[in-house]
Amino acid sequence: MQLSCTALTGVFPKIKTLIALADQMNRSARSVKQNIVEGWKRNSTKEYYEFLGFSIGANAELEEDCMDIWKGIYPELKGIKGVMGAVSEKGVMGERGAPSAHSVLSSHTSNSLIPSPSDHSTPSTLSSFSAHTPFSSPSSLSSPSDIEKLPFYPLDPSLPPVVRLKLRCKELNFLLSKLQKSLEEKMTAEHTLSIADRFKKSQINQHKDKDWYEKTLAKQGFARMENGLIVKKEQE
Repeated sequence: MQLSCTALTGVFPKIKTLIALADQMNRSARSVKQNIVEGWKRNSTKEYYEFLGFSIGANAELEEDCMDIWKGIYPELKGIKGVMGAVSEKGVMGERGAPSAHSVLSSHTSNSLIPSPSDHSTPSTLSSFSAHTPFSSPSSLSSPSDIEKLPFYPLDPSLPPVVRLKLRCKELNFLLSKLQKSLEEKMTAEHTLSIADRFKKSQINQHKDKDWYEKTLAKQGFARMENGLIVKKEQE
């Protein structure tokens, strides 16, 4: 991802606004990697967990910058082939030959928490390996929602560089969030999870339980009124 970012920002026109943007994007990409490294070298699971949070935050910032570019917030970047335009099958430096986060992490660890293409617990974006349609033109991605529907694995080399970088960020966010969740479960078992994180986890679980309850009611033909009463749908 860091290589992809520097390859992208390296073709930005040398004007003040874009020099600052390129610097910030490169810093974000570096911060993602450095926080993973620093967290791993810390003495406790809690510190590793916290540094992964910093990494996820920097990754989200870089992903948002990519979307800002695609939305046209920086008009000077419109029409630049190395940023917005489609590329050939050979891609650009750091893209076609660069391994995905999945292959790198899977080859360097036996940790079952790192998903691989054969991991059936991964979301549909990972399981539909050949289901995506090769990119044809920027017009085929008319809205941010079109980009969000694209699978991040395998990465389509014909996509515009800025979209590929956004998808790399999305892939890494999935991997880091999965790893952070595993550390959260470990600390919960060890009773070392902070009060704030325990409360946050409790709120998330309550929300999931509520969603499951509402869906179950709907499937069975019931609905919950504002006063809390459960009635058949035709009685609403």
